[in-house]
Amino acid sequence: MVSNAQAGELIVGAYHTVVTDAEVVSYNARSKEDGDQMEIDVVAIDSNEGTQTIYACEVVTHLNGALYSGTPSTDKWEDYGNRSYQYSLEKLETKFRSDYEYVTRIFDDADNYVLQLWAPYVTEGFLTDGLEVLSNEFETEYGTPIELVINDSYTERINELRAVAAEETKAYGEPAFRFLQILEQLR
Repeated sequence: MVSNAQAGELIVGAYHTVVTDAEVVSYNARSKEDGDQMEIDVVAIDSNEGTQTIYACEVVTHLNGALYSGTPSTDKWEDYGNRSYQYSLEKLETKFRSDYEYVTRIFDDADNYVLQLWAPYVTEGFLTDGLEVLSNEFETEYGTPIELVINDSYTERINELRAVAAEETKAYGEPAFRFLQILEQLR
């Protein structure tokens, strides 16, 4: 469902539809289990040559370098900057743990699970260092790191999408991609 997806989520969905070649992209997936308030911004399912990969993507499209603001409830991330940074790391840890539990439960026969954080701008230093630590924790605990599609990596992915948009006229049913096609093919 696209109707309540935000602009950044639509860009990520378009990337997975067009570049990753995912067959199914879902926005704002929610658990049906009572008491489970989790939500995954973008879930993409790619089945290629008998291998099924599930992408669980959290998308933070804040253009000022910050992720979330709030007060952390633990001191786990106290070495990683101010309280807002600590809260961002705590919140992302909670979200990705829920995401992983959800996709491995719902898609229990998938071959691969890929967790991704997409953000166009994340402040370098404490926050990016903390995200690396979080990614490594997930790799150790689940065998799956959190792929950080942030800053330069985010720009590279969007440029990939723009390059396809400049060449391709086919409609994919992805509003963000169609918008890029229009912009890239102006005459």
